[in-house]
Amino acid sequence: MKTILSTLIICFLAVAGIAQTTSTVNIMFRGITKTTNNYEVRIDDKRYFSNTNTNNAPTFKVSVGNILTGTRILKLYRLKSNSVSANANSQNTLVYSNNFVLRDGYDMNITILANGEVQFSEVISDVNMPVSTGAMGMAAFNTLKQNIQSQGSQAVRSEKIRDAFWNSDNRFTSAQVRQLLVMVSSESDRLDLAKLAYAGVTDTENFATLSNVFNSTTRRNEFVEFVQSKSDTTPATTTRTLISDSNFNTLVTNVKNKWSQSLKSEALRDAFMNSNYYYTTIQVRQLMGLVTSESDRMDLIKLAYPAVSDANNFASLYDVFANAANRAEFNDFVGSKGGEAVNAGVKAQMTVNNFNLLMTSIQSKWSQALKTDAVRDAFVKTTNYFSTDQIRKLLTLVTSETDRLELAKQSFRSVMDPAIFYQLSDLFPTNSYRNEFNTYASAQTGVTVNTGVKTPMSNTDFSILVLTIRGNFLQLLKVQAERDVFANPNNFFTAAQIKQLILLINAEPSRLELAKLSFKTVTDPENFNQINDLFQMQASKDELAAYVKNYQ
Repeated sequence: MKTILSTLIICFLAVAGIAQTTSTVNIMFRGITKTTNNYEVRIDDKRYFSNTNTNNAPTFKVSVGNILTGTRILKLYRLKSNSVSANANSQNTLVYSNNFVLRDGYDMNITILANGEVQFSEVISDVNMPVSTGAMGMAAFNTLKQNIQSQGSQAVRSEKIRDAFWNSDNRFTSAQVRQLLVMVSSESDRLDLAKLAYAGVTDTENFATLSNVFNSTTRRNEFVEFVQSKSDTTPATTTRTLISDSNFNTLVTNVKNKWSQSLKSEALRDAFMNSNYYYTTIQVRQLMGLVTSESDRMDLIKLAYPAVSDANNFASLYDVFANAANRAEFNDFVGSKGGEAVNAGVKAQMTVNNFNLLMTSIQSKWSQALKTDAVRDAFVKTTNYFSTDQIRKLLTLVTSETDRLELAKQSFRSVMDPAIFYQLSDLFPTNSYRNEFNTYASAQTGVTVNTGVKTPMSNTDFSILVLTIRGNFLQLLKVQAERDVFANPNNFFTAAQIKQLILLINAEPSRLELAKLSFKTVTDPENFNQINDLFQMQASKDELAAYVKNYQ
């Protein structure tokens, strides 16, 4: 009897031991070097650091084997210091936390990007024979999508998608399900279809990410409850609620009050990483308008995606990028999330020669009515795109403020650099017109112009600003810092303060660029001619004088 009992116990323990399967997690730090933010990854409280990349390679891989399968906890911290000697410090900043499922027979690749974005992808373990996920192939799926998109009726689209999910021969990834769901405008139908799709999904651990296809909090919560009832994985978005108008306005004000673009970007990065709030696509657009660097916008807009409440509208943000390469990258990102890239056509700013011909043509019109019509035609033509400076020159050909305001609004469709569109406010001497323009520009770009009295920066704040810029070791960093300062619509300076700032820059071409940028911030333009003392070349003085004359 004892022998039999011992044998049973041994067998039970053996079975239990076999059940404890393990897999490998590959942590890949991509684009993280000594000059970028560095990170600490914790998996079940074991720590792995990007700054141990001693070769400063663009991709640094850390493989961690023998991790038990099942639900694991990942936390990402931004290091306060890039020095390896500081790694023992546990006071780093938490920027991401989530669960992931490690499956038997699969390894998990976790990619950490320099902006703090975390990406997960599964690969079959080397010890396992290749097996098919069973998801519908790309060609077949594209055919299905085209068939559904060709249906003019929403009811017919829903029926087609329902048939696809009902078909037991069809299997889909969560990304494919997303692409099908966003073709349906009714959130009630979307919810029914999402529930129907679950049984045929190959990556159920990613299914929870579909929660942001629902704008309605009620629908989203019902979807989250459904996912929770089907698995042990709780989606990270369950704690988010749509940010209130008052909290959003506070956020916008706080970001605007940051004097440099780098601080603005950091504040927005923190906001998007905050797991408490959702943002609408319109709100994200407004926040992007506070950032002038397209590179920073790209990092931030990718970071914003998980926090967007209306993911089906996310693709419309393509036009916050003027650069063709950035638009292509954004569209690729949208596609990777299961969305549809829209308006992928490249905006090309009108060339100098063509713009000069346009200006000459309009100037030759003998009446204001004809000039106004010609400017209107230029802005309405869908193939025309202009810089803010070109729009300024066209608007100055029109003397009526009423017509100028109407044309300014029409021109926004064609502007290539919407972040500085607000600068056109000085074309309206009448307060009522200027206020109306500022309200319109703010609604479109998220940038609010200080419409009150221009008050120069206080001596205390100015002294701090000078010390901060002087603290930049490289001249190019000083130049960029001053660009950010002069681009901030809430910063104003005396001519003497501007002169002191530009004196920190050595190269005359950079001084000339900054002098032009600073003119709109000067509170005593009658003294601006003292800036000429900064230039040794007469050509630089003449170019600045011509700029000031044309600006006025």
